[in-house]
Amino acid sequence: MLTGEDFAVLNEAYRGSRAGQESINTVLGKIYDEDLALDLNRQAVRFMAFEDKIVEKLREESQRPQENGPMEKARMWTSLQANTILNTSTEHMADMMIQGNAKAITELMRTVKKNKGAKKEYCELAEELMDFEEKNIAKLKSYLKD
Repeated sequence: MLTGEDFAVLNEAYRGSRAGQESINTVLGKIYDEDLALDLNRQAVRFMAFEDKIVEKLREESQRPQENGPMEKARMWTSLQANTILNTSTEHMADMMIQGNAKAITELMRTVKKNKGAKKEYCELAEELMDFEEKNIAKLKSYLKD
């Protein structure tokens, strides 16, 4: 039986992985650095794998993830468009993605700490996602200028 704490952890992990994919898909067309584009595509594939894993865990418990509403999706898309309208440099794009990963880690960590009674398995999945996002940040830092 899925508790409220279990659902909170799984759902925040889902939201983070989904937001990562959507952010990457939104900016990919504006990236001119082939290496950065390749790295982001690889990240998107991993985010999809996390999403699939999380959705499967929820399905096993006859639950569905709560999607971000249309307003939240529009806000994120608009923010990305506004942040790239005048600057699509590789460094700027990497910096934006670093900020997104850091925000997702913070939100997921906050959710895990707030829901200490969640199943260990779900917390470990959240930790795995946070580790992945930390590695993304480390990789993206290589695109920042000295």
